[in-house]
Amino acid sequence: MRIADLVKRFYKTKKGQIGNLQSIIITLVVVGMVLGIGFLVLDEFKDAMTSGSNAQQATNTTITALAKVPTWLGIIVILAIVGILLGIIFTVLPRSSGGGI
Repeated sequence: MRIADLVKRFYKTKKGQIGNLQSIIITLVVVGMVLGIGFLVLDEFKDAMTSGSNAQQATNTTITALAKVPTWLGIIVILAIVGILLGIIFTVLPRSSGGGI
């Protein structure tokens, strides 16, 4: 097999960097939805319990601990975008160089 044939087959089977974006977006949307539904359920549990009980305090502690998670979603989105952009840059630049030093 010639090297040119191997390169063509490699680029045909290689998934593009933009294809990664779809799975990242779907994952972040699902995580956001699960967190939102989880907060609603925990809030309903908290309202249904007697005031000052151990169960209500445990629910309040859980809500407080989980409230920190959504603040990380923005950072995760930024890191994913930077990773995809770096992947695109590092795959396009070597192809566009004229070769040689």
